[in-house]
Amino acid sequence: MESKGFQEKSGFPKFILIILVFQSIVTTLILLKDKESPWVVLYVTVPLILLFAFSFLRLRINQNNFEYSFFPFTFKTTKIPWNEIQEIQFVNTDPISDFGGWGVRLSKKYGKAFITGNNEIIFLQLKNGKKRSFTIKNKNKLIIFLEENKINYLK
Repeated sequence: MESKGFQEKSGFPKFILIILVFQSIVTTLILLKDKESPWVVLYVTVPLILLFAFSFLRLRINQNNFEYSFFPFTFKTTKIPWNEIQEIQFVNTDPISDFGGWGVRLSKKYGKAFITGNNEIIFLQLKNGKKRSFTIKNKNKLIIFLEENKINYLK
């Protein structure tokens, strides 16, 4: 019996938000002590805090397509049909050393990557030579979906 699909939604690590909030508070206090306006800090950090707080990567995987969107960096859902994917691989990575951080990143090894808080990624080598990588939270559920639907991946 084929399963209906796999869905997952993930966001940036919460410690980034904590660091930004802490940084804005400390900087504001320093500026107030020096009798300078703290508004410039708020103009910069509040949008960053909101960006990190409300960004999310959404994966929707079914028998026909691998679909993804990364709000607010991509406004439309991108669909990759399974017949355009040459190879699927699960890789344990480090967002800092492998991608230089979180967000939409470029890597020679992993191609265009959509990285949120987890170390586990699904790496897709497309038949047209392009590479795509996505953070995943629940590797085991995704593997079950792939095996139930007879979608090959490197073990």
